[in-house]
Amino acid sequence: MVASCSTDEQTSGSYVAGSKVTLNATLPNSGTRVIEAPNITSGLSTTWSNDDSLDVLVNTNAIVSMTKSTGNTFTATPANSTIGTGFNAGNIIYGVNNKSNDKITTSVNGSQLKATLDFTGQNGTVDNLAKYDLMYGKGDPTGNITFNHKICVLRLDISSDSLKVDGITSLTGLKLKYVAASGTQLFATKEVYNFGATCDSTITPADSIYLNNTSITVTDGKATVYIAVPHRQNLYGTLEIKLKGSDGTISKSYDLTNAISLSNARMLMSTVHPQAITALSRTKVKVGYYLFSDDSWGSLADSFGSTPVAVIFSKSTSTTDKGNGWTRGYAMALKNAQTSVAWAGTGAMSNPTEATFSTTAALIADKDGYSHTYLINSSLYPAAYAVATSYKSVVTAPNKTSGWFLPSIGQWYDICVNLGKMSATAYNDATSYFYWSGGASICANNLNTYLTPLTSGTYDTFSWSSSVDNVYWCSSEFDSSSTNVANFVNNGNVGMGGNNKANVCKSRGVIAF
Repeated sequence: MVASCSTDEQTSGSYVAGSKVTLNATLPNSGTRVIEAPNITSGLSTTWSNDDSLDVLVNTNAIVSMTKSTGNTFTATPANSTIGTGFNAGNIIYGVNNKSNDKITTSVNGSQLKATLDFTGQNGTVDNLAKYDLMYGKGDPTGNITFNHKICVLRLDISSDSLKVDGITSLTGLKLKYVAASGTQLFATKEVYNFGATCDSTITPADSIYLNNTSITVTDGKATVYIAVPHRQNLYGTLEIKLKGSDGTISKSYDLTNAISLSNARMLMSTVHPQAITALSRTKVKVGYYLFSDDSWGSLADSFGSTPVAVIFSKSTSTTDKGNGWTRGYAMALKNAQTSVAWAGTGAMSNPTEATFSTTAALIADKDGYSHTYLINSSLYPAAYAVATSYKSVVTAPNKTSGWFLPSIGQWYDICVNLGKMSATAYNDATSYFYWSGGASICANNLNTYLTPLTSGTYDTFSWSSSVDNVYWCSSEFDSSSTNVANFVNNGNVGMGGNNKANVCKSRGVIAF
C-alpha cells in the first residue's frame, strides 16, 4: 500500500516548488520482492530493501524517480511545480519499482508508463529474484495505492538420492526446457508493459532458460531453485531439466528421468509455484557429446559456462583403462598437438611398446593407446611426447581423467566409425591394413560437424586433398620400422596401416574418462 504523507511541505493542497514528495509504501505479506526469505505460509516473505526506488509517471508525460528513505517511505523533489502538482489530490499516478540493479527499464510511451523486464541472467537463488520482481501500482497519490507483483515464481524443490550418493554440495548450472504441446510457452526473455488508462503487455517467449552463473547449496541431496517467470495460462506441455553439480572437486551432470507434465496449468502473478524434483540421474555418455573442462559432458547447450575440450567417440574403455578407473569412454582432442612430427627420433628403440598387430581384427581391437603412450612419452618419440607432455600445457585435462595420449589404431577406427560415420566393415587390402574406399571427404566432413560449432581458434578441422595425404600417427606399432597411421589419402580413401617412423605426420590426442 502506498499513501502520501507530505503535508509539512505543502500549502493549501497545492505543490510548492522545491518541496519534497513523500510516499509511504507497505508491501503485502506474500510475493516475490526481496529482501526475501522462504516462508511456510506464503512461500516467500517480503520487505523493501534499503536501496529500493520507484519510477512514477505523473501528468501522463513525466517520470519521477523516488528513492527509499526511512522505514517504508519513498521521496523525490520534482524538477518543477507542474510536475509536482501531479502529486496533488485527484490526480492519477502510475508507478513501478526500479532500483539500479533491477532488470527493469522505464520510459514514457505516449501517455503510458512503459516498463521492460529482462528475464535473462537469473541464477536461481532467492536473493536474485528481486531483480526481476516488477511491482506496479496506480491511483490518487494522496490516497491508498496498491502495488501488485506482476511476475510469479517457479520453485523447484530438489530431493535427489543421486546428488546425495555423489556427494554434490552445490548446483553450478541448470537448464529448464519447456516443450509446449499447445497453448503458451512457459519462459520468456523479456516482457514489455504499458501502464496507463489502459494497460497491456507483450511477452517475448523462450522455450528454455539457462542458469550458468550460480552456486546453490546442496545439503543431503536437497536444494531449492527459484525462477522468475511471467504470468501464464493454458500451459500444456512438459518441463525437462538438466543440471550440473559439484562435489567441490569435479562437476557432474544430471537429467530429470521423467519430465514434469503440465496440463492446462497456470502461473499466477504474486504466487510461488512449487514443483518437486526427485527422479534425477547422471547424464549418460553419448557419442558426439562434448567432454568439458570440469569433467562433465553433454551438448554445447549443457555446458553451463564450462569449456569443451574433446568430443566423445566411444562409450566404453579397454580392460586396462577400466582398471585405472576410466570406465565411461574416450574423447578426441579438439586440436592437433603437432602438424609435422616424426613418430621416433634418433636413439629410439626398434619396438618400444613390444606390441605389433598382424591382422585387421587385432588392429581394430587394440584400444590401449594410453598404455602404448606411457611407454613412449619421451623426446625420443616426438609424436607421443607432443600429445602427452606438450599438449597438456595448451589444454588442461579435466580432473580424474587419463590425461592426453596418442590414440591406438583401434581408437582411430572408433573415431572414423562413430564420429566420421564410416561403415563398421572396412575393406581389407592386406591382413594388417584396412581402408574405406572413397571415404576421405565424407569422414572429414562428418568429423568437422562436431568442431565447427565451437569458438574459432579452439579447434583444428580435418581435411582431404587430392594432391596430398593428411596422415595422423597412432601409438600402435606396425613393425620395427613402421607405425600405424590414420590416413586421409589423396586417392580419396581413408586408410589404416603402416608408415615409416621417421616420416613426419600429424599428432592428435585422445583422453579416457
